[in-house]
Amino acid sequence: MTKDFNDAALAAARLVAKPISLASNYPAAGCFKNIQLTDLPAAMEKNGFRVGAALMRKWFTGAPFAMPSAWKTGVGVDHRSLTAQHIDTSIISMPWALRFGRTQETYLELKNAISGNGSERSLAFSQKELFNNLRKAGKLGTHATPFGISPFVVDVHETAHVNARSVSANGLEKLTDPIDDMYCALGAFTLHVAAEGVVTPLENAVARAHRVDIHSLVFYIRDCYDFSGEQILGNWNASEVRKVPSSNLYMVENASFREWRSHHQKGGDFIVFSDLYRERLKTPLTWHCKVT
Repeated sequence: MTKDFNDAALAAARLVAKPISLASNYPAAGCFKNIQLTDLPAAMEKNGFRVGAALMRKWFTGAPFAMPSAWKTGVGVDHRSLTAQHIDTSIISMPWALRFGRTQETYLELKNAISGNGSERSLAFSQKELFNNLRKAGKLGTHATPFGISPFVVDVHETAHVNARSVSANGLEKLTDPIDDMYCALGAFTLHVAAEGVVTPLENAVARAHRVDIHSLVFYIRDCYDFSGEQILGNWNASEVRKVPSSNLYMVENASFREWRSHHQKGGDFIVFSDLYRERLKTPLTWHCKVT
């Protein structure tokens, strides 16, 4: 549904907006004839969108790299194996992200899911996800073992992840979300939660079983900063951006950035992680799992 919505929205926008276009002397020109993409970070900063500007500047300065489709979901990818060129953990902070109401709503939804105040299905998924990650990390041993205590977000993601929720991912949200720093920085993204606590083997159990005591929840963002697929990225000039077309604005889309990368041989896609936001639970959660 999202792809169909994007395709329809892009087709409609091309009818009423003025798409950014290549210069007549391309490829000798800077690239585009009406506005250069490298002007967009400065336009963001003029509107107070500093985080969005920082991420875009990082993309412009990176070596040319198109993100593999498998990285988009993160399934089967061990992020600890990625180089610094392909991952950023310094630009996005959770205190910044939690200033936005749409992040706050999803953060509260995740808290309810982990605490058991959501659906039984969501709780069961959360427990299974954590148990599988503890098993893969070698935490289900013969002694009490802490987990989720690393200060590094990638380590926590790979060893203590529990659940996640998308933010601003459907078509309606993309239409109604305001153009703000979150919109320019991440657009749609995923809020994750991991756990911090201790896993302890149970004595005299018929099967090898463990008690998992969760003392803190650990929230963070993971997103892909890339320009694959077809997507509208707003209508721009050197000082402003709007969702709706205007006579003094030019529509930018994902393909614009791919053209820029092809021309300049720069522009590197990368995975974004925020820092960690730890929240100590007033009453620890206790789950039980069996080693299979």
